[in-house]
Amino acid sequence: MLGFENVASEIRVDSEYIKNKFLTEAAGDNVIIFGAGDCGHKIYDLLMRCDVRVRCFCDNGMAGSTDEVTGLSIISPQELHDTIENPTILLSIADDNVCRSIFSQLSSLGFDSSQIHNMREYFYWKTDDYFEANIEGYRKGYQLLDDEFSRRVYLEKMKKVFLLKSIADIVSSGEEEYFDEKVVLTDDEVFVDCGGFDGDTAKRFVEKCGGRYRNILIFEPESCKKEAIQKNMEDNPYELYPFGVWSKKTKLYFKALGTVSSHISENGQGDMIETVSLDEVIYSKRPTFIKMDIEGAEQEALRGCRKIIQTYKPKLAVCVYHKPEDLYEIPMLIKELNPAYRLYMRQYVDSWYDTVLYAV
Repeated sequence: MLGFENVASEIRVDSEYIKNKFLTEAAGDNVIIFGAGDCGHKIYDLLMRCDVRVRCFCDNGMAGSTDEVTGLSIISPQELHDTIENPTILLSIADDNVCRSIFSQLSSLGFDSSQIHNMREYFYWKTDDYFEANIEGYRKGYQLLDDEFSRRVYLEKMKKVFLLKSIADIVSSGEEEYFDEKVVLTDDEVFVDCGGFDGDTAKRFVEKCGGRYRNILIFEPESCKKEAIQKNMEDNPYELYPFGVWSKKTKLYFKALGTVSSHISENGQGDMIETVSLDEVIYSKRPTFIKMDIEGAEQEALRGCRKIIQTYKPKLAVCVYHKPEDLYEIPMLIKELNPAYRLYMRQYVDSWYDTVLYAV
């Protein structure tokens, strides 16, 4: 536990520096948040907690409307240029490619680079008060991991979230994502791909097992992905379920963006999708390996396969980065469902994304 306590002390000491850095970038009389989506609202909330006034949002797609959450107006980039003197523009877009595009757009309008601040790194930043409120959960999650490297990954991930530090030293090869050496495949696997996207992971599974398996069950609620899945899977047999995975059969809103950023919507925006629990639909198929990358629905989905986990103890590869509490709540939930599991954690990019918990 010495490693955990050392990192906890580091977070307490250095978090004030991160807060001051954030406030320095947000300094100015006319603070404008570019991006009225999830990232923009996160930056707005952080600024409000620091008593920094935001004048308005700026957004290419929603200009001319009023933000429903904050009541602030949303203006276009051209209106920003024409009407607001010496703005501090906080570029608050989660997608790095879009950020670069918007930066170029603002530069072409004549804004100086010193006026534009990329706030993307603060989207997943959590402050020290959040850490103190949840420290016992983080401590418990750390204790549940079964090898030294997993505990190191866990601590570095904490430093990424609270101190915005690079975690390049503990990143594993992306080729191993969902298929770490701890996951030993046999010729009799029933692979359940929750969040099948375009079939890329299922295709890699086929390659990893040399084409020898019992079945592949793909759950993907975006109908636009059906053709891509068919193309990726070629002649390899599989079953496609056009549902989201949840703790029960219900209907939820889903932001179908056609990208890895598609996710369950908590504010009623997006398309209505049907969800099912794995216990309801595939218990009789005796799953042996379940992968979950379902944009924050992992905990509900795990509760929805309680019977499968307790009866068959399938291998699990579960993403634990969509919500800050997932880092410790998902390990605790899996051990609650089946204490016989051994838990391992791996990181696949130097970012907030692609943190996977293995249970074997």
